[in-house]
Amino acid sequence: MKRLLLIIFVISLGAYLTVQYYKDRRFNPPSTYDYSISEDIDRDFYDPTVLENYYETALEVGTYARSLWFNEEIDVRLLDKTDHESFEAVQHYNQLLVTTKRLEDLLVYSKSLKEKGYGNLQIEQIIENDLTPKQLEMRESQHLIGLRIGNTGAEVWELQKRLNQKGDSIPVDGIFSSITRSRVRAIQQANDLYPSGEIDEKTLRVLLKD
Repeated sequence: MKRLLLIIFVISLGAYLTVQYYKDRRFNPPSTYDYSISEDIDRDFYDPTVLENYYETALEVGTYARSLWFNEEIDVRLLDKTDHESFEAVQHYNQLLVTTKRLEDLLVYSKSLKEKGYGNLQIEQIIENDLTPKQLEMRESQHLIGLRIGNTGAEVWELQKRLNQKGDSIPVDGIFSSITRSRVRAIQQANDLYPSGEIDEKTLRVLLKD
């Protein structure tokens, strides 16, 4: 009789512990459901709605996963191909992750550009027009093309500053004199370009190189 009572007690205890385990499991979803907000994002992004969407989708990742865990006991990290509801839940969860990561990559990229000195207007042009930073710099420097000896003004002054960044120091006076032309020719020759002493597109590309 004692043995029978012991067996019943062991079975009851096992059943109780099993129920408690699944109850505790249900109300304590994995912490890995939460999406960690990156510290390397641009919090002053030119389009505030992108930042808002990033925070919203990052929050929704964890909220959606925990909701399914609580209500359906579906773990969105584990795909059950035999369960249609589980399959759709996992697909939606993964889409949330992809969307969040895409927004995060955009904001991280923007921050990296700002660390290089680019402003919101320039970053907007880069992203919206699918440009590289160098392509944007080339676009913004088109006004230097065609400069030659005899020219004066702000464009020549800017050109002279760029020439000095490449080596020898010449007067930055806004006057395209023979000194400036000689420096342009030297750079053209050093890069296997025709030494015209004038700024053409190929010469400008050389001046914009790091």
